[in-house]
Amino acid sequence: MFKSAAKVFPVICMCVFLAAAGAAGAEFSIEPIPAEAKENFLKSKTAKNVIANDKYYVWGLSVAKWKDGRYHAYYNRWPKSRGFGAWLHSSEIVHAVAEKPEGPFETKNVVLKSRKSSGWGLVNSSNPYVCLANGKICLYYISNDISEIKAGVEESEILSQSWLSQNGKTVRNTQRIGVAIADRPEGPFRRSEFPAVVPHGNFKNIAVNPAVIYQDGSYMMIMKGDDARREGWFRIQLIGESETPEGPFKFDQKPVFAKRQTEDACIWYDKGLEEYFMVCHVLGGNDLRCFKSSDKKNWEPNSQPVFTEKHIKLDNGKIWNPRRMERPFVLTDSQGNPVMAYFSVLYEGRSGNVAVPVTKE
Repeated sequence: MFKSAAKVFPVICMCVFLAAAGAAGAEFSIEPIPAEAKENFLKSKTAKNVIANDKYYVWGLSVAKWKDGRYHAYYNRWPKSRGFGAWLHSSEIVHAVAEKPEGPFETKNVVLKSRKSSGWGLVNSSNPYVCLANGKICLYYISNDISEIKAGVEESEILSQSWLSQNGKTVRNTQRIGVAIADRPEGPFRRSEFPAVVPHGNFKNIAVNPAVIYQDGSYMMIMKGDDARREGWFRIQLIGESETPEGPFKFDQKPVFAKRQTEDACIWYDKGLEEYFMVCHVLGGNDLRCFKSSDKKNWEPNSQPVFTEKHIKLDNGKIWNPRRMERPFVLTDSQGNPVMAYFSVLYEGRSGNVAVPVTKE
């Protein structure tokens, strides 16, 4: 999730993307945002185009337009006092509401706490992804199944802040995908009794970063795991489908893109073009990439392979260059046309979610 990107994306990889991109697809334009948004970000102030907080690190926004006509956002946050790396074990998911997709969003309530007393996901709630289906809100997220830690450590010790902070690699490999379902945007959310996705088949160690859409009675997910065919941690993304929100999801064996490590996908379906689109982070690059598919199984770079560089245009003509710009989420209208893109940004020790207008040309 939080890996430093190289300054320069290898030229040979760029050529691969351009050569692979077919004629079909779509062109997207990322619009400037008010320069004031950067100023508010630096103040850790939630305002139009920005969600931030001076007491919390803020990350991973997902937004849906509900039947009340308002925009309901879900994002994860964790106390600044615990450090940036505490996202792995100290995140909670909160609900915020706005009248417009760019905000300002007003945070309303915590929907999934950082800790729970029983079940599989005792530790952490992070990286939310909202999917509307059959009049309900399905909120996919990541939690840690500490029952899989077989080191003879007492549960009370594992749940301690000191143990979690000192055993990051072990905690990392207990991450699993869950789903919580509600009738209303504010909840209450009912968590699944078991993880919706666990490592199996072609992916090992982790099941994380879910992106889900509901279409024609089927839930389609793209998620990240470590490639089971390789040594170490080589991150791949796979497509899976299920008839129920809780799973089980049946995953294709072929990664979406296997030449480089990928993560942080968002997906949508364009009804006019009859194509699926995905934007994700390709590790080692200074941009966010766009892929397309007509059948959900075979993916290739979009005709415009770069969705956006990892910078934000301001309306005063200046360019904002964050240290990190990750976790893209694209909000669409009812026809699948992009309306707003949201990015998680880290800049000068502050983090937040930034809303940027996007149009299909």
